[in-house]
Amino acid sequence: MLRVEKVADHPLQRAAGAVLIVGVAYGLAFPDRTDYLGHFLAGFGATLGLLSLLYTVPLKSRPIAIVIVTLIAVSLGWATEETIFKLAIFDPVDFFNQSLGAVVAAAVVLGDPRGAVTGLWAFSIGFITLVAGFVFAFA
Repeated sequence: MLRVEKVADHPLQRAAGAVLIVGVAYGLAFPDRTDYLGHFLAGFGATLGLLSLLYTVPLKSRPIAIVIVTLIAVSLGWATEETIFKLAIFDPVDFFNQSLGAVVAAAVVLGDPRGAVTGLWAFSIGFITLVAGFVFAFA
């Protein structure tokens, strides 16, 4: 029998599953608003990229470091939405979508005991997801 914890044992599998499930949900719920998905993907990818650095931090310190980095990522999302991407007005929906992505990225890596090699993979997936987010946000 296939056990769920075996399927989602690796953070990269959890990342792919999270992006796929949430992406399909956004597509079904908001088929005409690809920017919602784009902001989620961008928040997820950027945060996962930042969190990939924590794979070099000792295991004992990682949980609090994940929370701090996630808060920093959400703050950076606020700052970019307020300044760089302020094409018309600050859009709280965009901010909340990218913040949701940041929190999901944190959930993906929380509790993972792996090291720097997994961090490199997480950074790569984060970068690809960030690029995809820009594509969807500006489509």
